[in-house]
Amino acid sequence: MSHGVIKTSKNGNNVQPSESSREGSESPPPPPDGGWGWVVVFASFMIHIVTDGMTYSFGVFYAEFLTYFDEGKGKTAWIVSILVGVTLSSGPISSSFVNRWGCRKVTVAGALLSAACIIASAFAGNVLTLIFTIGVGAGLGFGLIYLPAIVSVTVWFERYRSLATGIAVCGSGLGTFLFAPITSALITNYGWRGAMAIMGALILNCVPLGLMFKPVPEPPKMSASEPMLVKSKKSPLKRSQSTENVARANGKVEDNDVARLTLSQPALNKPNDLKHQSHSRHGSGIMLRPDVLYQGSVTSLAKFRGTSPERVQLRESSEDPVQKCGWLPCSDESKAALSEMLDLSLLVDPIFILFSLSNFLTSIGFYIPYVYTVPMSEKLGVPNPAYLISIIGASNLVGRIILGYISDKPWVNRLLAYNLCLTISGISTALAMACWEFWGLALYATTFGFTIGAYVGLTSVVLVDLLGIEKLTNAFGLLLLFQGIASLIGPPFAGWLYDELNSYAPGFYVAGGTISLSGLILFFIPIIERRNNRRRWNQETVMEEI
Repeated sequence: MSHGVIKTSKNGNNVQPSESSREGSESPPPPPDGGWGWVVVFASFMIHIVTDGMTYSFGVFYAEFLTYFDEGKGKTAWIVSILVGVTLSSGPISSSFVNRWGCRKVTVAGALLSAACIIASAFAGNVLTLIFTIGVGAGLGFGLIYLPAIVSVTVWFERYRSLATGIAVCGSGLGTFLFAPITSALITNYGWRGAMAIMGALILNCVPLGLMFKPVPEPPKMSASEPMLVKSKKSPLKRSQSTENVARANGKVEDNDVARLTLSQPALNKPNDLKHQSHSRHGSGIMLRPDVLYQGSVTSLAKFRGTSPERVQLRESSEDPVQKCGWLPCSDESKAALSEMLDLSLLVDPIFILFSLSNFLTSIGFYIPYVYTVPMSEKLGVPNPAYLISIIGASNLVGRIILGYISDKPWVNRLLAYNLCLTISGISTALAMACWEFWGLALYATTFGFTIGAYVGLTSVVLVDLLGIEKLTNAFGLLLLFQGIASLIGPPFAGWLYDELNSYAPGFYVAGGTISLSGLILFFIPIIERRNNRRRWNQETVMEEI
């Protein structure tokens, strides 16, 4: 792998970089694909167990809060809604912190903040206090933990990235499986206040785990006198299996420019000497890598797109080093990362708009089953309702592994798999109201947990299929905001429906309807792609005639 900037003359011949361009022109360290990286995977796995385990099993606490405070289901649901909403919406802020201080410090800070707020919640006297301590405080802390737990894994792996991130995020399903009965047992033995304090202490384990997020070591520096082997390759890029069928409908598979994969975001396109100074002076800068949020295998990405699996390189630019990235200057890495994630230019892309609407609808219904399955089961007289949350967690773990594995296969249409899983998940949620005994609800929990795993595990790979790797950070940042806003709607609205109608059924119908609709509308993406390809083909034909 080359660590310098690739230069190519107009006739396609390789050109040796000048002496001045070599100085400080270092791209990010290459992923070692192993070594300490597996320790990082273990730490991320354990962090997912703790943080997601508490979040997804919060329905057990919710049922207890309803009985203790008696302040209405809608108002009480704001606790978990704000917790999730703040966690997701703080993603862009967390990315700027990671760029400035690195994954270690940000994770430790998030763990201390969330643990302190959870422990303080044990002394709360009303729901409003819990909204601020758990919802806002712990939500912000989890937000600072969430992004580094993913990014710290992706920067260590390239060839085995899909496996590594798959193992890490499986902690979420295992945490849900374990924490639901553990939370129930703690409440039974110590009351909800004692259980909350113990949960806060458990979150403190994220401090030593976060300290394991070592940065990737720098490769040995090459002296200026050593020859540099610089290669220039031109490979055709094509859409992945998610959208390749669309191009075939027009009689050809469209090839895009190689820059679709190898060029970085505008935030990276500053002179390399300044980039290097910025890295050494401020922080890690890892959030400026275009593939840092991609959880699939980079090798499979190259396979899908018809390119060699070489690492993404930074390109040289002659632009002003203090250029504008949207509405913030790029001279500071933290501002550049924040600007990159919040760039609104993608909102004119009809495919991204449709995908964002789908994510928004999914997020409205996503947390309703996690929050209301336990109180709904208690009302039906179902024994051991907390085990239903455990079943969701276990099936979600299996679903993420299986869906993550098959999504790397070239014969799999990832967009179709994503759409079908969301549609089935929504339909099963609506049909859950036809169940009145434990085994029927357990069947629903299994179906929901398995299929909803696509929403969590395949979002980044489908985004890359549709928009390209260079737009992933921007698209993911905007989606986090949309998901955070939508998460504020679902559980409180379902609780309000219960307060008005004295039934949990309307809430589950809303969840099922929004989730299934989110999958159905994505079937229009191939139609949009077909129209875009036809328009692009007509434009190319006109240009050739001219």
